[in-house]
This record gives sequence, C-alpha cells and structure tokens, in this order.
Amino acid sequence: MGILHTPVLVDEVVSILGTKLDGCYLDTTFGGGGHSRALLHHLAPTANLFVSDRDPVAVNLAQQLAATDSRVAYDTAKFSELAQILSKRELRAFDGILMDIGVSSMQLDDAARGFSFLRDGPLDMRMDLTQGETAADWLNRASFNEISQILNEFGEERDTHRITKAILEARPLTSTTQLVRVINQAAKVRDSRKHVATRVFQAIRIYLNDELEELRKGLLIVGQFLAVSGRLAVISFHSLEHRIVREQFLSWSAVKLPAKLPVRGAQNRSMKIIERGIQPSTRELQINKRASAALMQVIERVE
Repeated sequence: MGILHTPVLVDEVVSILGTKLDGCYLDTTFGGGGHSRALLHHLAPTANLFVSDRDPVAVNLAQQLAATDSRVAYDTAKFSELAQILSKRELRAFDGILMDIGVSSMQLDDAARGFSFLRDGPLDMRMDLTQGETAADWLNRASFNEISQILNEFGEERDTHRITKAILEARPLTSTTQLVRVINQAAKVRDSRKHVATRVFQAIRIYLNDELEELRKGLLIVGQFLAVSGRLAVISFHSLEHRIVREQFLSWSAVKLPAKLPVRGAQNRSMKIIERGIQPSTRELQINKRASAALMQVIERVE
C-alpha cells in the first residue's frame, strides 16, 4: 500500500530516532503511516514498531500495515490513553518515540473531515469521528464569550470580536465554505503569510479535540516509556505546541537539587535535550509547503 501523505522531516526522524536497528519503537501518531514506513525501511528485521492513533481511519491503515509486516503492532489511543494501552501489551521501554502533533495531510485532504478551509465540506473537525460534538454543533450553540475565548486562546486570533459577532449572526453554519466566507467578510486584520481562516480553524480544531491537554498528558506518559539512551522526537506546528514541548523538555533536563546546596562539577540529569528546533530544509519546503511551520524537538534519556 502506498503512502497516503507526505511526512514532515522524515529523513531527520529516521536518522535521529533509528539509532538502534533492532530496537523497539513507538509512533503515537500513525496518520497515513509515512514516518512509520520510513523507520521500518531503515530498521532491522528483528526490530519492533508499535503504532497508535486516535483517528479510526489512521488505525485502519495501521492494521493494513501490520498485516504485511510482522514487526508492526497497533491500537487505537489518544495520548492520554497510551499508558493503559502500552501496559496492557507489556510494552515498557522504547528506543525511539515519535509524536507528530496536529492534523495530518491525510485529514486535511479529505474534505469530508472538515479540517481544511480550502475545501468545501461539513464542519466536523473531530479527530475521532465516533465521538464528541462537531464544529458545527459547537459553533451553533456556543455563546459569544465561549467562541471569542477559544479563538483568542487557541488561535491567537487578532480579530476575535468581529469574527465571533459575524459567526453568531450567520448561524446556523454547516459547511467549511460558509465559515470561511464569514471569516473573510469579518476580518480586518490580515496576515499576508497566512490564509485569513487559518487561526479560526486552528482554534476550533484544538478546542474540539482537546489537543493541548492531550499533548501535555502524552508527553508525561511517553517520557516514562523511554529506555536508557532512548529518544523522544516531537514535531509541532504552532507556537502553543512548541511552547508546551519546550517547557516539558526543559523540566526533564533540569538539575533538581535542594535550594542553596553548594555543588561543584557536572550534575546528573535523567534527560538531555538533543535538538531544540529542527526545521525543514529548503529542499523539503519546495516539495511540501505544508511543512513550513514544522519544528522538531528531541530529548534523550541518559539514565
């Protein structure tokens, strides 16, 4: 089966994570499987790869991959459910873990999912189509204060008041095209580098899927499943995600000592930061413009 999307920073992921060819690896965001397939191509026949995703469509693709490669096992899981899933399968230590945050190309390219402001489709935006309310459900019932708070907090939208007012006046909303039209007519502050609907769609998607809280929980969980010398690579796509990952990595890599304790010499850390911010190369950006906002941070367990 062919790769259904273009994975971001795939060469960097393989070179940084795949240091133990016969090791045990975890891809927590399988998506279309691009990163997993690249890792499998690099790893030895004796390696193992466990993959998970919260999107049933992605899990179905993972199932198909597992049917053709005995090194692969899979399950359905949000980040916050990983500890239970991994413990149930008696998976305790990974040599490399990947978290590729946010919406995948596969989801963006499917108009029926409602993630893309460039395609006409239903206002859905759920990562898991089997549960939770859709973007239309929420937008058509939420108050002015609720909507404006979400657009401001998760989208950092600068035209929050005008756009929220326009949404309320245009209700009921049912399609992505309707929402884009409303945003376009209401927004006065423009950013030449972004589509006018980018921040609003981002904010709604993050809110509906509880993405930032899932990221926080997921980081704490996978950190417990890193083997000694194991590496965790996190690819994020906007400042809110970048910040959460950076702060967690700094917390893990800090020396924790009692206050005012006189100490000399190097101090042991359980983790060390390997990469603070790898970005796509010019060549990759020429092939995949969606990679432009990607940032990969990597940390390694040292004891």
